[in-house]
Amino acid sequence: MLGSNAHTLGTWRLAFAAGLLLLPHAAASEAAGDNLCIYKGYTDTELARYAPGQSGAFSLSFLHSVSLTPVVDIYELRPAGIHQVAEVFEAHGAGLPSFAGDVGETGWRFENGKFVLEMDRQFDRIQLRIQREYLNTLHIADQTITLADLDAKSIGLQICGKRGD
Repeated sequence: MLGSNAHTLGTWRLAFAAGLLLLPHAAASEAAGDNLCIYKGYTDTELARYAPGQSGAFSLSFLHSVSLTPVVDIYELRPAGIHQVAEVFEAHGAGLPSFAGDVGETGWRFENGKFVLEMDRQFDRIQLRIQREYLNTLHIADQTITLADLDAKSIGLQICGKRGD
């Protein structure tokens, strides 16, 4: 069953391990005063707002729809936008990087049974389709947010200021 505790625990372990893998690379974010806002679909209707903590880092985890294995995408908030800095996964599948020189790729390694693709990809806004069975989860500043609980079929993630800015 896709929503099993084993898959959930594996996804959280992968997110934690991914964070540990990148800890030496993290630096205090220049955009640390900014928040990450979640919007409903392609609109500007705000669903939630989160402070990323000093590092400006957050991650998105999910089950890959074909391999049904956990994937973790790791991001940093920077003044120029959201930067994806790594993707950690267990098995190759459709839509996952599969060759050196992929867009924004800066390094590949296999560590602790996981593929780690280091990269630098910049986004103004990240659009996601949310499906509960794929355990779409936001990990930010010691918080774990199940994105399906926001009751939106799709969401947009974008840097936003603190309330009142």
